[in-house]
Amino acid sequence: MRIQIQKTLSIVCLLPVTLVAQALPDEPSSRPPVASASKPNILFVSIDDFNDWGPSQLEGEPFEVDTPNFDSLAARGILFNNAHCNAPSCNPSRASIMSGLHPASTGVYGNSHNWLVNDQFENIPLLPEYFKTHGYATLGGGKIYHANQEGAADRKGLFSPRGWDRFFPSFDAQLPVQSMPDEMPGRGEGKFDWGGTGKPVEEMGDHKVVNWAIEQLQTPRDAPLFLAVGIYRPHMPWFVPDAFYDQYESVEIKPPTNPEGWRKNIPESLPRRSRFKEYTGNPGPSRGYAACVSYADYELGRLLNGLEDSPAASNTIVVVWTDHGWHLGEKEHFSKFTLWEESTRVPLLIYKPDGKSKKVDTAVSLLDVYPTLLALAGLPENEYNEGRNLLPIIEADTDLHRAILTSSNENFHAVRDGRYRYLKSSDEEALFDHFNDPREFNNIANNPGSAAIIQRLSKALPADPRPSMPPRK
Repeated sequence: MRIQIQKTLSIVCLLPVTLVAQALPDEPSSRPPVASASKPNILFVSIDDFNDWGPSQLEGEPFEVDTPNFDSLAARGILFNNAHCNAPSCNPSRASIMSGLHPASTGVYGNSHNWLVNDQFENIPLLPEYFKTHGYATLGGGKIYHANQEGAADRKGLFSPRGWDRFFPSFDAQLPVQSMPDEMPGRGEGKFDWGGTGKPVEEMGDHKVVNWAIEQLQTPRDAPLFLAVGIYRPHMPWFVPDAFYDQYESVEIKPPTNPEGWRKNIPESLPRRSRFKEYTGNPGPSRGYAACVSYADYELGRLLNGLEDSPAASNTIVVVWTDHGWHLGEKEHFSKFTLWEESTRVPLLIYKPDGKSKKVDTAVSLLDVYPTLLALAGLPENEYNEGRNLLPIIEADTDLHRAILTSSNENFHAVRDGRYRYLKSSDEEALFDHFNDPREFNNIANNPGSAAIIQRLSKALPADPRPSMPPRK
């Protein structure tokens, strides 16, 4: 069934899907068994570059995507409708969720910052380390830390072996070699390209990662399991098997429009990016992205089907998240890297087999995932975590004033609560009211009454943000 992707796309439950996994062989874990039947397993699923779309973004501009597995899973889970990343690019966002530290505390703001040599991370337990210390088998595969598909060094990326019993494909590669067309269309510079691969789905890197993950779920074990699974698509270039791409060839896609003169009342230093603006109004990139979303949905469905058919099904907590959002022409931008809603807002869900479904509108952060998983697993708090356990927030009424910080660098930040987005650079600011301006075109920072709102939101800004790391060579 064709549906429109919603902001509440951050959804998981354990419903049957008509997909079958082909398991890959793997070596048995050398970890000694730890009897802990009372501890839940954790299935930690990352989907890369996954835009959290919704009615406020697309009203009047419908963009329909086939996501049958998301659709079938929509009835269960804790849905965080106002979740945000801590930095709008892969490396800092992933380093943050895995460490529990905000970029403003570490200086890791960009993809060029090598967090592996940053002293802030040396004496704290990373997420898999913490679970391993408390008796978990810790396995991972696919893109968990920053990596991309271009070459061997890129496929390893900024990977840390700390805390993992095993990693697929290996400790030297987070990503398998990707399936790509034999002849590239060459539509845009670098990785900005899209189309069908002309090859079977079994050759896709994500397919191999999910096959491996399903085998881990289906392997009986005495120790509780922490299993991290990184799905790389819809990261560009947007190439998928032809069947996924072809389904959008005849679909009408209306790219988002930007009002004439939308920049006029926004300080010049704040928009920052207009990447690939020449594609504004061109449905081609959106079509390729949509195909990749449907492909990611297919792989997520296979993974959940494998979980349901496994011994772990009745005792596994599932968390699904993405590292940041994605512009598809909003504000003349085709990428991430901005502090606008399109780039900072992310899908986030938590599912407990015996839990109740709920939609949470309070603003939350990917920084909150680490302490929340510890609470769900019944583990002691990690004193280094800078986020907040979300369990009390889930049970409480909506808090419109809880504010989340996203940082582009030490001098440029966004604060988002239940109603407003506040942007602050070194010497300029802007304020947007999502109740009246969900697409963030009308800056009300100088309006009567805005001073008190800005004063309240400013409390979330870092008092002494750590300067940016030097870029890695």
